[in-house]
Amino acid sequence: MARTALGGVALAAVLLLSACGSETGSPTSSSPTPPATLSATPTESQDPDLLQLNESLKETLGDNYSEGWIEGNKLHVAVIDQASAATVTEAGAVAHLAKHSAAEIEAAIGKVMSWQREQGGDVATAIHRYLPSGRDGSITLAVDSAQLAGIEKGLKEGKVTGDIELKFVESDGPATPASSG
Repeated sequence: MARTALGGVALAAVLLLSACGSETGSPTSSSPTPPATLSATPTESQDPDLLQLNESLKETLGDNYSEGWIEGNKLHVAVIDQASAATVTEAGAVAHLAKHSAAEIEAAIGKVMSWQREQGGDVATAIHRYLPSGRDGSITLAVDSAQLAGIEKGLKEGKVTGDIELKFVESDGPATPASSG
């Protein structure tokens, strides 16, 4: 019985931690972006109170929320309108105006995934990671170097993501599960 409870706690911890990042893996993911978009610079810790504040603001702001991050030991939240910025400030966080909501960026990632599947062949597996940024309204795609030029050209010419900017970087390879050893 204790072993089952411990397993449940471990699963809950993994799910909670997975919701704190903003990077998305392979195109086979069922949801292109995590349920909460929160990042911290490598030297910043993710204070539990700030994580909770981010979750609360994300719920309160709904479709007006874009991204949250921790910088200078303060929660920063990107939102798409002035009224939401006022709500963020009143809650004690630092507000930033964003071009697109998290939902709009998630929808754009879905369009990239659909486009990728439609291309088939090597292109279907060449985008290894999607990194959404509500801060600047962009999506960074980590792409197999052999397919990078073609994918960049196809996505830009097809205007697949509308006015959401796409950035491209060479990938070191597909995302792999962490070693359990």
